[in-house]
Amino acid sequence: MFSDLADRWYAGHKEGLAPRDSLLRQMMPKSLFGRSLLIVLLPLLILQAVLAYIFYERHWDTVTRWLAVGIAGEISLLADMVESADSFDDRDLALDRARRHFGFVVQLDPNARLEEIAIAERAIVSRLDQTLTKTFKRQLRHPFAIDTTLRPERPRQIAVFVQLSEGLLKVIAPRKRVDSTTTRIFIGWMVGLSLLLLILAIYFLTRQLRPIRRLAWAADNFGKGRDVGDFKLAGATEIRQAGAAFNTMRKRILRQLTQRTEMLAAVSHDLRTPLTRMKLELEMLKGSKPHPDDINALRRDVEDMAKVVDGYLAFARGEGQESIAPTDLGNILREVGSRTAKDQAVIEVELERPITMPLRPVAIRRCLANLIENAARYATAISVRATIEEDQVWIAIDDDGPGIPANQREAVFKPFFRLDASRNPGTGGVGLGLSIARDIVLSHGGDIQLHDSPKGGLRVLIRLPC
Repeated sequence: MFSDLADRWYAGHKEGLAPRDSLLRQMMPKSLFGRSLLIVLLPLLILQAVLAYIFYERHWDTVTRWLAVGIAGEISLLADMVESADSFDDRDLALDRARRHFGFVVQLDPNARLEEIAIAERAIVSRLDQTLTKTFKRQLRHPFAIDTTLRPERPRQIAVFVQLSEGLLKVIAPRKRVDSTTTRIFIGWMVGLSLLLLILAIYFLTRQLRPIRRLAWAADNFGKGRDVGDFKLAGATEIRQAGAAFNTMRKRILRQLTQRTEMLAAVSHDLRTPLTRMKLELEMLKGSKPHPDDINALRRDVEDMAKVVDGYLAFARGEGQESIAPTDLGNILREVGSRTAKDQAVIEVELERPITMPLRPVAIRRCLANLIENAARYATAISVRATIEEDQVWIAIDDDGPGIPANQREAVFKPFFRLDASRNPGTGGVGLGLSIARDIVLSHGGDIQLHDSPKGGLRVLIRLPC
């Protein structure tokens, strides 16, 4: 019993959680091409339907009514002339004039009756029949019947039967006298242009969606670990922006992977030397009383290893868990500058105007501290300037130190790379300061470059998006 209750509860709970798509949502196309085509096609169909309805209801009805007024007046005039004729000759003369001037095929049958002819030849009531009947009732005072059926023997004509005292007057007139052909021409042009517009829409949509498909393919392959190279920018501006963002993301990820690989190689290299010395020192300590110098040497090796491991952990940990918040960049620059200038160098901080932008405060403070402290280690005068140009913030750190050779400015960003070939800890850190700074700047979507400084030393130029 409990199992049945549980099954029913689970089924009801699952049904309540199941998405209930509306009928409209189910009928909507799932692909971007289908939805884009629907956006183009649906307004076009609505516009055509409205135009066709207005044209058919207004234009066709108005034209047909005025045409019917004209032919009804002519037939009414003929009927009056036939009835007012004094002789058979006058009657034939009236019929002959109607044939010559109105273009009618006219026949007067003295023995025929309207009820018989109308029952045999009346057409199915259509919109044209209704318009003609309404107009003839106003114009013609005699009983009448109209046949607009497209019969095989007279496909382009209509017949009007008028009951006179002398007999049944039968008038056959060209159909074009009462039916406007502009409706069919209008509909034909409208349908033809619509098909042309539809073909053009499909062509341009296909061309616009092709770069999106290529971008999706590139992102999918890159996510599977297959480097497909830079995405070729094509298509609309938004697609080009998405492609440029993908290329930037790809370069950042590849640079990060390269940095991590190089770091692991550097860590293994830097740890191998102290480990070898420690093994040797431990072997020498076997079976003898340890000398204080030997213990101190072993302690120094352990400290060197700790520095290397701490530096690696600091770099690998990064600041990815910190959230972005509006930050006053000027306060961070002044704080880092005043803290560094106490014991090392004269630091001048200058901002054109207050700058508040989305940053990771702890990470950017660490980045600027690494750069300014690195400059203060070799220089006596440092200037830090920040400015905004359009949607970019530029930070320039200039010093009067010895600088860095141009051929080594890219190499100094590699983990554990130091210009001091002796790798003496007393002349600097473990070689991760610039790597950490660059990693932080790149994580903010910016860039960092090294140039010659006007002060004679090194200029560190940082670009950050607002």
